[in-house]
Parts: sequence; structure tokens; C-alpha cells
Amino acid sequence: MNLRAFILGTVAANLALFGTLLWQAARAPVSPSPAEFSITTNYVTEFETDPSARVPVVKVPGSPPFRWSQVESTNYSAYLTNLLAIGCPKETVGDILEARLADDFRGRLRELTRPLQARFWEVAATDGEFKELFENTQLEKAMEELKAEKKRVQAELQTALSKEAKPGKPGRNEQFGHLPEAKQVELAELEGRHTKERDALNREVAKAPPAERSAKQKELRERQQTERRALFTDAEWDEAELRRSPQAAKVRELRGLSATPDELRSLARSLREFDNEHPRPMPRDPKRRDDDPDYKTKLDEREEQRKQHLTARLSAPGFATFERGSDPRFHTLIKLARRLDAPPASAAQWLELQTAAQEQVRQTRQNTALADDARALALLAIRAETERTLQAAVGPRGWSAYRRYTGDWLKQLDK
Repeated sequence: MNLRAFILGTVAANLALFGTLLWQAARAPVSPSPAEFSITTNYVTEFETDPSARVPVVKVPGSPPFRWSQVESTNYSAYLTNLLAIGCPKETVGDILEARLADDFRGRLRELTRPLQARFWEVAATDGEFKELFENTQLEKAMEELKAEKKRVQAELQTALSKEAKPGKPGRNEQFGHLPEAKQVELAELEGRHTKERDALNREVAKAPPAERSAKQKELRERQQTERRALFTDAEWDEAELRRSPQAAKVRELRGLSATPDELRSLARSLREFDNEHPRPMPRDPKRRDDDPDYKTKLDEREEQRKQHLTARLSAPGFATFERGSDPRFHTLIKLARRLDAPPASAAQWLELQTAAQEQVRQTRQNTALADDARALALLAIRAETERTLQAAVGPRGWSAYRRYTGDWLKQLDK
């Protein structure tokens, strides 16, 4: 007998039997006697096979439940607006949108190259190179367009976030935000005129000899710089120069440092003064700086002078806080602590554990008294103890997030 026909016949017979039972039940209702009363109970049973698949619900006293679907959108601009509307910090909004953007364009790239992926074994069978499939003018053009679109969307989102931080301020930017409103408008008008002048000059000297073109461009830059400087008082210009300095950028990147705006401004000035007095040494060969012992010595000396300079200004605990706030690892841990609703002090504790473990690994690797097998066992033990201690510090709920977002360094401990 055909197996397909047998299965279909069995299913049909079961359905017929089930229908008969339902018909008989409907014809024989049970009526309660007058001496009895009936209670009807409505209940709902939920069968949850995958708790992670449920839509998260946040209940706030005095407000209806909040669902992420109310905020999420396939339109990046709408998604950004919704996140800001619920009070999400701009830094977190940027992280969320960057992750979504990466996932979306990764999926589109995967779909674009899917036809080629299917030919993997076909190419292997002909001793060909798989990468040769991608050397296709049309495909390369499509991939470049996809990359360009991603960059454009990223730029638009960054612009939108920047505008959100400074709404309704014509001509205002980070460097000149301290200027009066009228002067900012005047500066914006001057910048517009200068841009037109540069474009006109570039068209004029496009075919001129390089020396002549360079001389005229330099002359224009100097004249425009003089005009621009004339708009500022000495104090306003000094503030603008400080704001665009690399030292100010470094101060703004600090995390976990409690300070007033005036204290941060003063710190940026102090860093700038030190850098001006102690220029960074240059190696004899920039491409082989690791082979230049003299360069390394001078670099260590300068770093020690910088430490003494900042310690005298901030005190020893203050310098330690400054160094931690400059550490990119700490920046990542601060974001993780925020996601886990943990206090900022937790990020500092996690960083201390990481630093201690990495230092212990460094000493173990440099210990020439250890045999190779003993060293390998010691590194394994360090990793196991570090993971146990970190898991206890982060907590069960945060451990998986820690390993996913910033736990790659753990894999290097026993390598």
C-alpha cells in the first residue's frame, strides 16, 4: 500500500471520530437540578516554550505596561525619535541604533552574496578560488553601494543626535558654543562666505601650476583666518582654541570622574600646558619604533613626568581616578553597568579584577623558572579563578551579558 495514502486515511479517520464525539456531546447537555447551584470559572493556561521569545513588559506603578514594540521601528529616524522620547540617553540611543544598523546591513550583504555561497563546493570541485566569484564588476558595485548607504545612514543618525543636543541654535557648535547668540550668527555667515571664496579659488587655480595654486590657497587661508580672529575677544579665542584641543577631547572622554565644569576646563588647560612643555618624542624610524630603545626610554621618562604633574594637581587618588576614566575598558564596563542597572562603582570593581588577572598572567608568562606544562596549568587556574570571581561580582543575570559584550579578554588568559 502506498505509505502516503495510508497516512492520509489514518488522519481522516481520526478527524471523523473526533467530530462524532463532539456531536454527541452537544446533543446531551446536563441541566443542574433545582436543588443544586453551579459555579462557572474562567481560566487561561499559557504554555511557554521559549521565555526569551516573549515581549518584555516593564511595569511602572501608576502607568500602563510598556512594551518595546511601542518604541521599535524599522525606520531609523522614527526609532531614534522614539528612544529619545522615552528618556533614553543619547549615548545609549547611539549604541542601540549602531547595533541595529550593523545587523540590518549584514543581513542585506548576506542576501546579496547568497547565490555565490551556494557555489562553494562547485568551485572546490574545479580547483578554483572561491574569492574569484566575488571579482564581479556588478557585484562589487552593488556591495560598494551598500557600504555607501550604510555610511550615509550612520552620518544622518549622528547628525540627528548632535542636533538633538543643541536644538534651535544657529551656528552653534562645540567649539564656539560659549559665544553670544548674535556672534554665532555672524560667525556662521562668515563661514558661509569663506566657503564660497574657497570654492571659487579652487575653480580658478584648478589648471594653474602647483606652486602658484599652493601660494594662492595659502594667501586665502591667512586672510580668512585674520577675518575670523577679528570676531573674537582674546578670552573668547582662548576658550575656542582650548575647546578644539586634543587635551579637551581627552577630558571629555573621561568616565567616572566627579568634577565641575570649571575643574574640567582647568584640567584641560593643565594637560595642554604639560604637552607644550614636554613634546612627545619621535622615533628615528616611525615604522620601526619598537626597535628604538632610545625612543622607548624617552617615552617612559615623559610618562613619569606626566604622572608627577597630574598627581601634584589631582592628588594620588585623583590621578588613579583620571587614569581609570581614560581607560577604554572602563568605558565599556560603564555602559554594561548601565544596561544592567548596576551602580557605576561596579564597573570600577570589574576593572580592578580584570587588571589584577591580566597582571598575574603577565608575571606568570615571564616567570622563566616555570616549565611549559606548569605554566600552562597556572594560566588555566588563573582563568578559572578569575571567571569564578567575576561571575560572583557581576551576578548570574549579568554574567552572560558580560561575556558577550566585554569578555573576550578572558579567552586570552590561558593562551
